[in-house]
Amino acid sequence: MDYSNIKAIFLLYIFLFCFPQAKGNFFNGPTYHVYVWNSLPNNSPPLWVHCASKDDELGYNNIAPTTNINWSFHASMWLKTMFFCHFWWNSKDKAFEVFNDLDTCVKDAGQSNIPHPTTVCQWVVKEDGIYLTDGNGVGYKYTDW
Repeated sequence: MDYSNIKAIFLLYIFLFCFPQAKGNFFNGPTYHVYVWNSLPNNSPPLWVHCASKDDELGYNNIAPTTNINWSFHASMWLKTMFFCHFWWNSKDKAFEVFNDLDTCVKDAGQSNIPHPTTVCQWVVKEDGIYLTDGNGVGYKYTDW
């Protein structure tokens, strides 16, 4: 191996392992934002939500009407970032993945009219089900209770 190859390997090592900010920008995609909004009536029973990923426990949250919980992250292009949430309201409960796709938030968004790629995944909980929108009013009913 000649000197120029050794020099190139050394510089690559410095770039990837000695500069974490460069490594983060190089290996991670854009910043994604997930919101879970409570759009249930003001006088309804509380909405409880538990969200997590393999690496992040976001806890159990009681979301008041017209408010939300939210979080942001850099999705891994290679490691398949996934977040799930479990929703409880009244006698109903529903659990599903709220992020598992870099373009449309969730892979099974077959009827989705959300423009992609999108970096905003906004879940809106209503009496008749849970909706997925892009934060700009474009969306659809994702699931019934």
